[in-house]
Amino acid sequence: MQVYTFSTKNRVVALLAALVVLGAGAALLLVGFALLAGVAIAGGVLGAGMLALRALRGERKPPLYPPSGGSALDPSLEVFPERPRIGQPEPNEDPRRIGPE
Repeated sequence: MQVYTFSTKNRVVALLAALVVLGAGAALLLVGFALLAGVAIAGGVLGAGMLALRALRGERKPPLYPPSGGSALDPSLEVFPERPRIGQPEPNEDPRRIGPE
C-alpha cells in the first residue's frame, strides 16, 4: 500500500500550505453557515407570508385540527406494577406464570 506524504524543506512554503488548507476549511464552513442561514430566513419569510395571507382572507381556524374528544386517556385503566415486599422470599410458583411446567 502506497503512502503519500507532503514534505518541504522550506518552512515558508509549509506554512503557506497549512494556511491554504485552513483557509479552504474556513471557507467551506462559512458557506455551510450561509446556506443554513438562508434556509432559516426563507422559512421565516414563507411562514410570515402564510400568516399574513390567512389574516387577509379572514381564516382564523388553526391549521392543525384538534384531537377528537374520544381519544382522552382513562385513568381507571392504568396498570401499576406490584410493589416488592422487603424481607419476604418470593414464591417460586406464580399462578400468572406462562411457560413450561
